[in-house]
Amino acid sequence: MAVATAVEPVWGPGEGWTVGEQPLLEIGKAIGDPDYQLYGVVGAVRLSTGDIVLGDGGSGELRRYDRDGTFVWRAAGEGEGPGEHRSLSFLGVLAGDSLVSYDNRLWRVQIFAADGELARTIRVEPPWRESRPRAAVGVSGRHLVMNFTDGGEMPEGGVVRWPGIRIGTLDLSDGTIHAVSDFPGQEGVIRRSGESVAHIGYDFGKGPHFAVAPGTLAAVDTGAFDVRSISLREGSTARILRRDIAPIPVTSAHVDAEIEEYIESNVTYGGVSRAQAEEMARSRREDPRAPTLPILRSIRLDALGNLWVEPFFGAGIEVGPFEVFAADGTWLGSVSVPAGLERGFIPDFAPGLEIGDDYLLGVWSDAQGVKYVRLYSLDKS
Repeated sequence: MAVATAVEPVWGPGEGWTVGEQPLLEIGKAIGDPDYQLYGVVGAVRLSTGDIVLGDGGSGELRRYDRDGTFVWRAAGEGEGPGEHRSLSFLGVLAGDSLVSYDNRLWRVQIFAADGELARTIRVEPPWRESRPRAAVGVSGRHLVMNFTDGGEMPEGGVVRWPGIRIGTLDLSDGTIHAVSDFPGQEGVIRRSGESVAHIGYDFGKGPHFAVAPGTLAAVDTGAFDVRSISLREGSTARILRRDIAPIPVTSAHVDAEIEEYIESNVTYGGVSRAQAEEMARSRREDPRAPTLPILRSIRLDALGNLWVEPFFGAGIEVGPFEVFAADGTWLGSVSVPAGLERGFIPDFAPGLEIGDDYLLGVWSDAQGVKYVRLYSLDKS
């Protein structure tokens, strides 16, 4: 196993990769033709033809657009029947431009042909006791890499890493599931009072995040910059990439900003008055929270296996550029992406950002919150 410690980037000032400021292609409209109105895109993929297929979580649909952004077809829809989705949460592309979706309410994987016709349905049945599927992480060959929660016995109390997480691969030909590796879960707090037990959140808590490239799982715990490169076939760690970063203490300013964001969110999306939201927020100051901020927020692997690391940000903390590392662990440098590209409140459930050899494909929001799918150039010259 190789261990690499990144010290400084190799790109100098003015060097490195750049993402175009203006999109090459934009799909979406605020009003008008329903074929272009989006209601909660969970991800978009680019086919070998240059066409784009997006998964619309609001309608449960898959929609295909040609390389000029013209609507081609829609498939699936909301429901529990064959080819439908109750809670579409993931969309990936397979060899030959077949599509794979995951429904995290029905625990169901569905494979569609490039023309949108349903080819196969697989019910996800974890082979381990007290485990349940949580999310699809990515595609590797003819396997869907999945995140399973591993309940087991609940700890007695305090700050815990429960339930645990098991990453496994689901064979899309026969539905068999194989374990890859186990990880501690997201930090939370268990409180017991008599017969009652509560498992509650832990502000600024640390937890695992994952990314997938063909044959490889990248895994990191946000408490330290320590990224493991794991073989999906063998479950063994081939490489560890580290950076020596001191954790930042959580201050009253961080707490104030978080509470203000909580208030604004409830006013905007919760349908309550500001006075009501402020009253709801009073108890938030007493919520348990970690003493330090997470080191990073999420990781991604691009089409060539380069690692894109997202530094931590949150309420009152500026969104920074991605830090990019080559497949061998070399720290290349920073890559800024256009403002408005969605990062998501919970990274693992955010709309997917597909990073190709020469493009970025993701969900972009305007000032009014209207969603669009955008394709940007990635210039490596």
